[in-house]
Amino acid sequence: MKIHYTYILAFLLLTSCEEQESTSPIKKNVQEVVFASGTMEMEDEYIVSALADGLITSLEINEGDIIKENQVIATLGNEVQSNKAMDAQIVLNDSRVNASPQSAQLQNLQSQINQAKEQLAFDKNNYLVYKELWDKKSVSKLDFEKMKLQYEASQNNLSGHQENYNDLQKSLNLAVNRNHVQLNTQKALLNDYILKSNTPGQVLNVYKKSGELVRKGEAVAKIGQGDFIIKLFVSEEDITKIQLNQTVIVSINTYLDKTFKAKVSKIYPSFNEANQSYIIEAKFDELPEKLFSGTQLQANIQTSKKNDVLLIPTAYIKNNKVQLENGDVIDVEVGFSDSKWIEIKSGISENDVILKQ
Repeated sequence: MKIHYTYILAFLLLTSCEEQESTSPIKKNVQEVVFASGTMEMEDEYIVSALADGLITSLEINEGDIIKENQVIATLGNEVQSNKAMDAQIVLNDSRVNASPQSAQLQNLQSQINQAKEQLAFDKNNYLVYKELWDKKSVSKLDFEKMKLQYEASQNNLSGHQENYNDLQKSLNLAVNRNHVQLNTQKALLNDYILKSNTPGQVLNVYKKSGELVRKGEAVAKIGQGDFIIKLFVSEEDITKIQLNQTVIVSINTYLDKTFKAKVSKIYPSFNEANQSYIIEAKFDELPEKLFSGTQLQANIQTSKKNDVLLIPTAYIKNNKVQLENGDVIDVEVGFSDSKWIEIKSGISENDVILKQ
């Protein structure tokens, strides 16, 4: 019986004690990367927005359509603005009639000018006669002076009528110019109800339907052209590591079983408040067979390469401390890390054996 109890006790001790896992640091060549999420976009994308309030009376495009420059995208109801443009045209036509030489106002002043010319001719003739008689001392000085004053008054009268005519003509011509500007303004506003493409491209999205009310500034369609680019959102702590032409390994949601290589092509200079990140762009080394604007993706941007880096599994460190197999707890200096490995800069070596925390 005594032997039997000893066997049971030894068995219980062996099964209740588990050996703590241990490992030693290893040296590897590692590639440091920055993770970023993002979307697929065409190189030149823009939004066609409404420039006025109105109902969409016609919608001329569908998603996927290839369009030309200045092609009509949509037309908004514009009855009120059309009436304003028509009224401006009527006002302009009326002002042009008033400014023509045949207008009643100018004809009346022209009639006064003609009468003043006839009076001036008559008074000038009398003046010359009296001047000749005065030279011969055949009339009194008083009569000569009266005739001279009459002649001068006729000159001034004609000059005054001509000045009035010129002033009125300038005023009427100015009204024509102003009304012409007003008509152009109304026509320009009328053009705001016709939405057109800025450049040729492909219709990526149509946000409104025919008959739908659209407000000024609202998006109606998205147009794109050019090659596909990768737009990535990088955090503040990582943006200083990013440089042009760095290699990017891209995983696209439409190609879950593949990755694609790209290069950093653009780094935006300012922080994007809407996305709370910095934005960079990358271009594919070789385009995938099919791409779609707006596709979600993830990427690893290769920022630096290090040789002979001392690494341990992340599960073996806690609060920058590791435990040796003899039980000692050692402070270590760490570098970069990911979900599996962490760099050890100092504190332990390849010869040390450490225990899992």
